[in-house]
Amino acid sequence: MTELKLQLYGSLKAIFLHIDNHEKAFLAQFGLNIPRYFVLFHLNNKPGITNMDLSDLLLCTKSNTSRIVQGMFKDGYLTRLGHPDDGRSFQLYLSEKGKALFDEVQPAFNQKIVELMSLIDSDKIDPYLRVSQSIEHILASARQTPLL
Repeated sequence: MTELKLQLYGSLKAIFLHIDNHEKAFLAQFGLNIPRYFVLFHLNNKPGITNMDLSDLLLCTKSNTSRIVQGMFKDGYLTRLGHPDDGRSFQLYLSEKGKALFDEVQPAFNQKIVELMSLIDSDKIDPYLRVSQSIEHILASARQTPLL
């Protein structure tokens, strides 16, 4: 049973790396990396969220999110306003430049995902989806501890 669990982990990791490589190559055409794309994505969907909320959505530390946001702010993709209820935090928004970039990238990104997922037989997608959503739920609810 241990061997099967290790094989499952290896397969999931390989799937992630393949998807990650496709995303990196695609987004590079727009001068983006994966974290910057997902900042655009989340701020488009939830304008006015805080750094802390964005960190939760990105699944990364607040300091890493702050570093990414600072760079995107400097490059003109984001704006920020003081939070009306918390003077210590900011609400984050896409600038016009950030919104224009997102509007250019998003349809092409979705098309790239559809093309990539089209490599999977249509009759297998539903069973794969059920299993992957179950694994995602289990792993998301598990206590996070370092592997090493």
